[in-house]
Amino acid sequence: MGMDKKQEPSTDSLPLSVPPMNIDPLDDWLHVRPSVEDEGTGRLLLPATVQMNRLERVVVLGVGSEVNDINAGDLVLLLPGNAVELRDGTKIVQREFAIARVRD
Repeated sequence: MGMDKKQEPSTDSLPLSVPPMNIDPLDDWLHVRPSVEDEGTGRLLLPATVQMNRLERVVVLGVGSEVNDINAGDLVLLLPGNAVELRDGTKIVQREFAIARVRD
């Protein structure tokens, strides 16, 4: 009774990974992706006046024409909750929410 059936790939399942989007940010926007180093790391504490205790560490993929102090490849800290997440896992965020550059 051991009939060998070939498993056909399902056509209605989603791909395991979504290809990265080709984005050119405009004006004062940044295109970023979460930093691999940020996964599972501890929290950064901010003063109570900021009212949040977690910054997001991201790598800049591209910058708009009005951004002149951050470049692609920079590692920056973002205030959380201000980015628009894209389906490939990257994000678009305005420059004002990138509050610090991380240096080695």
